[in-house]
Amino acid sequence: MGVVLTKERVRVDQVVGEDRTQTIVEGTIILPDGKPDIERVISVDATLDTEKLDTEILDSKIGKVIVEGNIDVNAMYVADVPEGRPQQPVHFVEGQVDFSFFVKIPGVRKNMDVRVRAKIEHIQHSFDPNRPREIKVRIIVMFLVKVTRRVEIEIVTDAYGPEDLQVLKKTLRIEDVIGEARAQNIVKSDVGVPEEKPDIEQVLQIEAKARETSTKIIKNKIIIEGVLEVGILYVAIASQGQPLQPVHFMEVEIPFTQFVEIPGAQEGMAKFVRVEVEHIKGRRKDERSITIEAILKIRAKVFETRIMQIVVDVFSPSEKLEVEKTRLKLDQVIGEDENEIVIKDVLSVPEEKPDIEQIYRTNCKAKVTEARILDGKVVVEGVITLETLYVANVPEGAPQQPLHFMEHEVDFTTFVEIPGAEEDMMLDFDVLVEHCSSSTIPNEPRRFEVRAVLGLFAKVTEMIQIDIVVNVIEPEEEEKEEKEEKEEKEKEKEKEKPSMTIYIVQKGDTLWLIAKRYNVTIESIVSANNIANPDAIMPGQQLIIPRV
Repeated sequence: MGVVLTKERVRVDQVVGEDRTQTIVEGTIILPDGKPDIERVISVDATLDTEKLDTEILDSKIGKVIVEGNIDVNAMYVADVPEGRPQQPVHFVEGQVDFSFFVKIPGVRKNMDVRVRAKIEHIQHSFDPNRPREIKVRIIVMFLVKVTRRVEIEIVTDAYGPEDLQVLKKTLRIEDVIGEARAQNIVKSDVGVPEEKPDIEQVLQIEAKARETSTKIIKNKIIIEGVLEVGILYVAIASQGQPLQPVHFMEVEIPFTQFVEIPGAQEGMAKFVRVEVEHIKGRRKDERSITIEAILKIRAKVFETRIMQIVVDVFSPSEKLEVEKTRLKLDQVIGEDENEIVIKDVLSVPEEKPDIEQIYRTNCKAKVTEARILDGKVVVEGVITLETLYVANVPEGAPQQPLHFMEHEVDFTTFVEIPGAEEDMMLDFDVLVEHCSSSTIPNEPRRFEVRAVLGLFAKVTEMIQIDIVVNVIEPEEEEKEEKEEKEEKEKEKEKEKPSMTIYIVQKGDTLWLIAKRYNVTIESIVSANNIANPDAIMPGQQLIIPRV
């Protein structure tokens, strides 16, 4: 009787190799013409968009992947304004720092997929008063470079044949990738100044964050709805006789709806969606409105996480079978989940700073200090840095410096439960600041309340190498006749042997390996030894191996 194989076709990202490396990126941010000199640097922030990286695979015996890109740097500083000139003490400057490095990953070839994950671990800045138009930065970045190739393979999930056919299966949880896509879209809208805010003279800075409110899969598409949260810093037109308070801040929300086409996507499938603001600009339309134009970058992936029984070996005591196998190297998904935590705290104004009259904004940045897998949990610890810009309550007649900046840090710990996750497995995670706000406390000008919402997404995978069955070939007719003659001779010899064999279980043995070695069925060993749990044999245990 022939062997019949049941097969399923899946698309997986097969791992060719990966490497982690830490890189130090150094550079200088130079003030553009029109910006005043620096008196003091308040803060420096950096972002790295991995989607903008250039990667190149070099065909060589060693296998090299070159990664090039740049880090966007934003700095806030106090200007060195000559006495007698109008005061606008706080300024912003943007710049970029370029970098290039390579990693060695044996076996990589051109046209394979390179995926780079980066995390900025530390930012240092320095300022030399003798060079008042330069800010030097030193950024430490951890990169994970992984090379994969998408393959469509037929996986054997079951086998049928002779009555004594032995089939060994392994359970795998894999991602069957339906498709992924990237898109860029423009969101454009006019926004008005709130009634309580003064008129606009000049727009200083615009920043924005995209927040998804809902994502839905329909046939061949993902529809994304969200809100663009925009913060605008501007110089106000001061009315005659009013106190000079030139810099103001306002926040607006712009709704958007976008879609991404992914052929094969169906309702109910799993999805990954990320919307980021790639670029934003704004111009003064008139004294009460601003035209905002943002470029949104959308990444989307549709997949099915499937639990499959995969055949890794077969044999038959009564039939000689030639088993063809292939090696599969991929990331097995142990589990993924997400969690959200709300952080509330009451903070105090530093001693050297004046009282608060009004808070313009508080920016929150989450920095992870430690992430680990512990007893089926992913535990993430870190620090939220809160940067607050506020109007000071300056006594009448005192020198005017109405706009002040202060910085605080708040520790956080959050976790998600992922059953089966172990310490040495691969951990991918994202911690996002989903909301950040602050408010004054009545009758307490030196304290204020902050509220931040953090979202944690964690995914644990284990890179495995496994040899799986792809085909089973039966011998030709001539080979069968030779086999039968050989079996007759072996039977004669077997008659001279004892009616049973005693085997001492060794470390690493399984019933499958023992049965295959002696060319008997697992069932016959279980029956002869009254084994209650076939998966629980111990080294040193004596087993009776029955003769077929």
